[in-house]
Amino acid sequence: MNYFLGIVVGLVWGAAIALINGFFTKRCVEKNTSSAMTTASIVKIVSYILAFVVVFLLRNVLPFSYEATIIGTVLALSMLQIVISYRIAGGK
Repeated sequence: MNYFLGIVVGLVWGAAIALINGFFTKRCVEKNTSSAMTTASIVKIVSYILAFVVVFLLRNVLPFSYEATIIGTVLALSMLQIVISYRIAGGK
């Protein structure tokens, strides 16, 4: 149960970060400039790093497995980024 709860929390945390990144990326794609796309990429990388740093720093505070939380975060970030990118591209 400890690992299951960690994965669920990681999925929720990763989904929240991916949705925020998706919203920001969509706004930058609408601007259609190279500087906006560069900014979107930098923000995406920084937010991914911060998502993992937050989980790592809370490892002693979390009442469940932080390794499972990291796995859930990775799964959510990976899967949702694919879906969000596909939707931004218009399903082509």
